[in-house]
Amino acid sequence: MSARSLRVFWWTLIVFVPVMAIFSGIYAYQAVARYGDDVSFASCPAVIAYPQEGPCVAALQQLLNADAPHAGIYHDGIFGPQTLAATRQFQSGHGLPASGRADAGTIQLLGRLAPAPRPVPVAAGLMTVALTGVVVLGLITARRRRERGAVAWPAAPAQCVGGP
Repeated sequence: MSARSLRVFWWTLIVFVPVMAIFSGIYAYQAVARYGDDVSFASCPAVIAYPQEGPCVAALQQLLNADAPHAGIYHDGIFGPQTLAATRQFQSGHGLPASGRADAGTIQLLGRLAPAPRPVPVAAGLMTVALTGVVVLGLITARRRRERGAVAWPAAPAQCVGGP
């Protein structure tokens, strides 16, 4: 391999690895934001209502987003007016009393309607490859610098200026 093609390869790798790391990070974030992680109400109170806060409310908001008309509720963990309205709308749309309080019946119905959480193996694989590439590139660069420091470069030959 010529020196020029080796330089092109390294510069391509230097540009490619960080770009892949950035895009795989964005993909992982979007996948988790879209599909969320596992929603469980095992340690939650029996009724989730206004003005509670915490992970139980965030799980409720995530399940409300799974039902199409409620898409767009921010998962901030605060049972505010938007979550209250979405809960009432969900309850009235599914034949439950529209109290705005997420009781056991509401949570059970939401759990049945919500899609199962999906793992994000592609994003994890891309992140692993990108980070491995960065580490390998760093190790190779460090080795090359160490080798260059150990080798004494010969002085450039003197050029003749002028003539006889």
